[in-house]
Amino acid sequence: MFEKKRHVRIAAESWVEDPEDAHVDVVVTFPDATTWIADFYTYKCIESIREDHKVKGHGLNGAYWAASKVVLVDRVTRERIEQIVDELIEKGTFSYAFEYLGAVNEHALQTYGYPADFFDENAKMDPSYVKWFAANLVQMLEQTDHETRTAVLKEFLDIFGEKERNRRGDL
Repeated sequence: MFEKKRHVRIAAESWVEDPEDAHVDVVVTFPDATTWIADFYTYKCIESIREDHKVKGHGLNGAYWAASKVVLVDRVTRERIEQIVDELIEKGTFSYAFEYLGAVNEHALQTYGYPADFFDENAKMDPSYVKWFAANLVQMLEQTDHETRTAVLKEFLDIFGEKERNRRGDL
């Protein structure tokens, strides 16, 4: 599903003072121009958050802390993060740890220093992942009102209708 060729961007990487007590956002981009995000927290950082919650009364006085797509690590360094990303890809568990963020946009192309030959115009997102998301969308649409279903269907028809007209050269 995911290939070894990847670009790893670590937000606030230069701000990390103590690699064993830190957290950073990690964005991974693949040659198919998809981007994926997860938050990396050290074990020590989680304990610091818990202690802070106890003092300030947050999260039932430190009884819980909720987050999505969190990877717990021993230290926040580029080397460790890249090791973890590579292992998640190799073991086929990357999509469990990272959340799909979207396609690379023009701002990202100009800002994040992708290598010149990084992107593959012929690469497409893994069909099994797209089908999984589509199945989830169908389930969600079944649980919503007619107005919402109609609006989503219209958006799909607009997108696919425009692409078909472009393919035929009608525009």
